[in-house]
Amino acid sequence: MVKKSYSDVQNYHYQGCKTGISDKIKKLLVRSNGVLDISEIEDISVSKVLSVIASLEINLTPQSDYYDILEVDELWSYIGSKDKKRWLLYAYHRETGEIVAWVW
Repeated sequence: MVKKSYSDVQNYHYQGCKTGISDKIKKLLVRSNGVLDISEIEDISVSKVLSVIASLEINLTPQSDYYDILEVDELWSYIGSKDKKRWLLYAYHRETGEIVAWVW
């Protein structure tokens, strides 16, 4: 069995194996780029983008113990087919733009 060295990984044709690609994906997500856009921009598979999203550990810690008013909003999309509709519900504070809570 031949072991691959660090330089071999950098020479892969598939961009999803390159060092630092996960960090680039996260930066693009934060800047409101969609999964398909990131896949196209970075020349990687949609599966790679989704695997990075799935591996994220996001913990929301509210900046305050009390809020006078919170607003609740929802987003939905189809995943794969129209039979697989998914919802995201979240609560946010309008004045600060802070997301206080969310659930899939």
